[in-house]
Amino acid sequence: MIHVIWDETEGERLNREGRDYTAGYLFEMLAYLGHSCQKWTHRDWINRQPAGLTIVAGASGLKEWPAACENYVRNGSSLLAVGGVYGLEKVLGVSSAGKIREGWVQWSKDGDCPAAGLQSSFHFFDAQAVTTREEGIATWGSLSASLGVIAAPQEAAGYPAITERRIGKGLAAMIGIDLMHTFFMIQQGVPVVRDGLPAGDGSAAINEGIWKTDDGSVLDWQRDRDALEPGGVPFFLHPIVDEWRFVLQRVIHKLALSAGAPLAQVWFWPGGVEGIGHISHDTDGNDPAYASVTLQKLSEAEVKSTWCIIMPGYDADINKRIAEAGHEIALHYNALGTEIPESHWSEEHFLFQLKGLNEQFPCRPIVSNKNHFLRWEGDVQFYRWCERAGISLEQSKGGTKQGNKGFLAGTCHPYVPIETASEGNRPFEVLSLPTLSWDPPTPARCTYEEALALTDRARDVYGVAHFLFHPGLAGISKEGVGDALVELVRYGRKKGLAWWTGEELVEWFRQRRQVQAELCRLPDGGYRLNVSAEQDVQGLTLLLAMDSGGSPIAESPDGAVSIVSMQAVERFGRSYWELVADVAAGTNPILIRSAER
Repeated sequence: MIHVIWDETEGERLNREGRDYTAGYLFEMLAYLGHSCQKWTHRDWINRQPAGLTIVAGASGLKEWPAACENYVRNGSSLLAVGGVYGLEKVLGVSSAGKIREGWVQWSKDGDCPAAGLQSSFHFFDAQAVTTREEGIATWGSLSASLGVIAAPQEAAGYPAITERRIGKGLAAMIGIDLMHTFFMIQQGVPVVRDGLPAGDGSAAINEGIWKTDDGSVLDWQRDRDALEPGGVPFFLHPIVDEWRFVLQRVIHKLALSAGAPLAQVWFWPGGVEGIGHISHDTDGNDPAYASVTLQKLSEAEVKSTWCIIMPGYDADINKRIAEAGHEIALHYNALGTEIPESHWSEEHFLFQLKGLNEQFPCRPIVSNKNHFLRWEGDVQFYRWCERAGISLEQSKGGTKQGNKGFLAGTCHPYVPIETASEGNRPFEVLSLPTLSWDPPTPARCTYEEALALTDRARDVYGVAHFLFHPGLAGISKEGVGDALVELVRYGRKKGLAWWTGEELVEWFRQRRQVQAELCRLPDGGYRLNVSAEQDVQGLTLLLAMDSGGSPIAESPDGAVSIVSMQAVERFGRSYWELVADVAAGTNPILIRSAER
């Protein structure tokens, strides 16, 4: 259990002023990592002093606040400030040096560094600049400020990204980066009210007069892209948000173990799977011959995919074949003014097209959508349309050019976007799943080697490798796109990916979210793991950070849990015990003891 202190009243004040308050997104970030959390006000936390690990995401004007935090750490617990110092300069052993609105982190990636082995640019939005006040404070990373151009290193020399100070028996640490705002900015981007600025090298001419999701991207053409080989076309090869998630988890892991607080977290996927693959199709043109070849290729690959069908759709025979093969039926909302008259950017036309698709598939609920040409306008209005219409998975975040494919939204995990300040920055009841690339091995879109690299990077961060294959290209044998689909699916399987449809992603996200897990140490040295679930879950996978003193054995005292396996694994570059179990609805205790006892 992680304790989190934040100032809800501050968020309400900022929202009343029409300003975004993203500190609350910390709870979504921790929930996605699978952690169970308890929220605290500053006053309640000071009165209770819950032992273990506490994360601070808001300042307090209470006079006793700094002293309470120092005593908390001195007695053996851990404290982590994220995105600011929050009046704890003395406790953290730092002096505030102001804010940096945008920049990057440069790391010396030795073995103890929280970013060791990671590869992204670590672009951030908002950070607390500090200097250390005394000797003996460990630091990692250096903030490099920028206002849209590469900054000279000396501009922010000496401002660490992460600090750690030992006080008595405990640790007080700070991640200076406002991770909540960074996730928000990179994932959601800025409102699309004009064409975006194109890449200077000509590889991503996004200013073609069509407003799309990539027009709202906040990533940097120079510092956030890489090419596979010297002289190649750069693209967004590394998932910045996902690697920031690694850094956060690594810091949490260290601080929890230091405090003697064992942690249980629900793993991203069931059955110990390390990543997911996802194939979608945008059916532009609705050619039945191309659809037939694509269905054949999917059968050859032994994979189910998500068919984003553009209205007016296929004929009844093709629709029947898609449905009978077990593929997902999704909408390809068209706002380009083509195919049908009702094809402009408006909720009315969106609902008209969704209604038409539902009429063609009356027994198949439509839960996923991807916009034609990844069209987008404004801020989050389209998420509102989806939410009101019952669309649960939105796939329109991604690049449309050779030089902006990849991790344009910083992540390959399905994420929860948030509302504007006027709506309290609440989380939407919609998931956003970025589209990484399309139609390999078409050189002007994505080479096969680039597709393999994106698959590897998605697998590295335990995410979803989502590729779009247009039937209009997959159905033409001379293009090689259909064969690439088969080969890519097989490659992903060899890398440990399970291939899912959008429906399956949504269903698992909901199942996983209704599970809470808490790990407690028993007086005899063993552990009690309490798993609470609102419904039965098959293949639930839990990561346990604990000192087992040997190979542990798990057992269910009441028989409500069927233990499938327990093994040592490495996740996020750290050591865990992985427990896979079939769990019944309710609160289920699991006892864990060393085999040597």
